Amino acid sequence: MQKVLFVIDVMRKGGGAQKVIAILLPALQERGFFVELVVLKKTERLLEIPNVKTYYILSNEEQSLTQNSFEILDQLTKLFGGFDLICSFMDFITSYFVALGSRLSLKPYYIFVRCEPSFVAKNFLHTQINLSLYALCLQNALKVICNSKSSCLDIEKNFNVSKDKIYLLYNPINAQQILENSKKEVEIKLPQREPGEIFCIAVGRLQPQKNYHTLLKAFLALRGEKIKLFILGDGEMREEIEGFIQKHKMTNVVLLGYQNNIYPFLAQADIFVHSSLYEGFPNAILEAAFLKKPLILSDITTHREIFAIGGAEFFMPEDIEGLVKLLRKVARDEQERVRLSQGTERALTEYQNKSFEKMLDKIFVRKAFV
Repeated sequence: MQKVLFVIDVMRKGGGAQKVIAILLPALQERGFFVELVVLKKTERLLEIPNVKTYYILSNEEQSLTQNSFEILDQLTKLFGGFDLICSFMDFITSYFVALGSRLSLKPYYIFVRCEPSFVAKNFLHTQINLSLYALCLQNALKVICNSKSSCLDIEKNFNVSKDKIYLLYNPINAQQILENSKKEVEIKLPQREPGEIFCIAVGRLQPQKNYHTLLKAFLALRGEKIKLFILGDGEMREEIEGFIQKHKMTNVVLLGYQNNIYPFLAQADIFVHSSLYEGFPNAILEAAFLKKPLILSDITTHREIFAIGGAEFFMPEDIEGLVKLLRKVARDEQERVRLSQGTERALTEYQNKSFEKMLDKIFVRKAFV
């Protein structure tokens, strides 16, 4: 039996990469692989995968990965020796540890790319050294698995990775779990609607990437209209966002914080809105699409990749006026919401036809990893 070890930085509930790995590892077990998981930092709201043995390197999420790099590398290298293949499931520093530990252990490794790295690295303090290190990791990987076409292109063009070892594996969704969870009772509930009131939902960590400034300014312009925004998520920008809402006395935006089960909220939404500046591949959009919600999305490549054929309206990420116009248009026209819902369903069907199962069998072949 071939032994595969995955490495990820944290396993926090609600994270997109974490949702995917929780589907991926059991799928590999069903195919006869022996699979275990290493988590670099133990975190609160821990997502655990049943029947998958998990190792935690650092016990506290406040501990620095860089300051503890030798301890991490020492423990990883000892673990790697017992496996046939090592897989990095998070970009940059996690892949640095995997690449170096695999070299020391003389083990092959895969890198799963969760973003467009050349774009993301622009926000790093040491951009160039990160790009150079990541390029070395990618070029020496046995296979590089991306979750979008734009990531594949980025890896090939900007990191000089051979096209023949780049694979596209779209994020899966757990349809049965979404349906079951959408019907469950939750402690916090959305308020009673006023007649004709439209509820919008946004899901994502409160961080600059998600571009909440544009979203908040759009709803500031919509004050007094029958359209309300509920934001599910927590993060570093919480105080800043709360301050903006209080300063402008906005009653049409409600922060619901982190929710363990987002699906009852999605089920009640009239519109799903996502304003990100960039994404790897956003699971929350796929989940909203599965629940047949009209989508209003920032015009970025990963959003266009699935929903350009229908099911979404797009706005430029910093175009507040354009977003306001779209929100008014979709909120005021029930037929437009029906049209978008139908388009969303068609787009998601086409996406799901690009079989996760078939691609998985191409990536993890039943022979020795060489």
